[in-house]
Amino acid sequence: MPKVQEKKKMNIGLKILIIILGIILAIAIAAIIFINVVTKPVADTDENRYAVGGMVISDTVDYQADSAKGIKHNPIIRIMQMVWRFCADGDAAKHAAQTPPETLEKIEDIPYIDDGNIYHKLDIYYPQGTNKKARLPVIIDIHGGGWMYGDKDLNEYYCLSLAEKGYVVFNLSYRLVPDVTVNEQLQDVAQALKWISENMKNYPCDKNSIMLTGDSAGGQLAAYSAVLLQSAELRKTFDVVDGNLDITALVLTSPVSYMKNGGAFSIYTKLLWGKDYEEKPTYNYMDLSEIIDYAQFPPTYLITSSGDSLAHEQTLAAYNLIAETGTKCEIADYGEEFGEPLPHVFSVLFPFDDAGQDAINKELDFFQRAMLLRFEETEE
Repeated sequence: MPKVQEKKKMNIGLKILIIILGIILAIAIAAIIFINVVTKPVADTDENRYAVGGMVISDTVDYQADSAKGIKHNPIIRIMQMVWRFCADGDAAKHAAQTPPETLEKIEDIPYIDDGNIYHKLDIYYPQGTNKKARLPVIIDIHGGGWMYGDKDLNEYYCLSLAEKGYVVFNLSYRLVPDVTVNEQLQDVAQALKWISENMKNYPCDKNSIMLTGDSAGGQLAAYSAVLLQSAELRKTFDVVDGNLDITALVLTSPVSYMKNGGAFSIYTKLLWGKDYEEKPTYNYMDLSEIIDYAQFPPTYLITSSGDSLAHEQTLAAYNLIAETGTKCEIADYGEEFGEPLPHVFSVLFPFDDAGQDAINKELDFFQRAMLLRFEETEE
């Protein structure tokens, strides 16, 4: 081939390469602009704010903790902020299509830490007309949302469906990544449990019958909190207060409790412990298997489904791990009993559907049996 033609061909190839790189660069810039626009922080006083970590700001409250600095700039976290922001729209649509019970007493937005932080609040629900001297079993719920999304409103309908069946339900919020790390979330939950232990006497609560429950990320927080309630050593490591509660039963719905060695998902979950997660004292306790020996798990019930693409395998692994300790442990692994594979945390998303009601009734039956077991052990 003549050198002129060869040079001309190389120039054409170079131009094509430049055009392709230009297109890629333009797409990348457009994507960055789009992410920045849809995840732009708004004031915590704005009623239209999204409960997504890093998307709430205030002139009076410092939402960004020192331990989490640097996380929000990670591209994976930025992308997940956008994902969770659109998940919020989907969950709002699900709520709009459901009709919650109206025969319930609702005490809302109680600060369990009085610092002005919108995430340091909880709600309490129980049946209307309950005698003030009555003592109903207690359920404490921790919402999911990938540690980055959601507040107590996300699980409101699920908690109302529990309260309707004769329980006092505490529904709590906690701070979100990337404002904080998972460690600070455990600190928040511990503070909420401490507040409940000190204030449940003001409500129709049976302090001797308490079920702690959580779904997805909330399942991980619930499982860890059940251990931290018993282990002074781990409370020191995680720097959490003593919640001072005796848990009768633990219910975990699709818990994501392997954050360090959980397969490909760990690329995301490890970051949630901080940019320097490997250097923190909590590094050796990021998986359920690493804390299981620090306490005796209460009777534990797990829920998952074949359509649970996010946490089916992790839930099975958690069940096997807990059962091996000798803990009374049961699992409900739903297939297509209700006509199709059920999605991740279906009973929390759709608590009034047939499948949701079935799962809820079974977990409450487990709680009742755990209460009976506790009573029999006390009598002996």
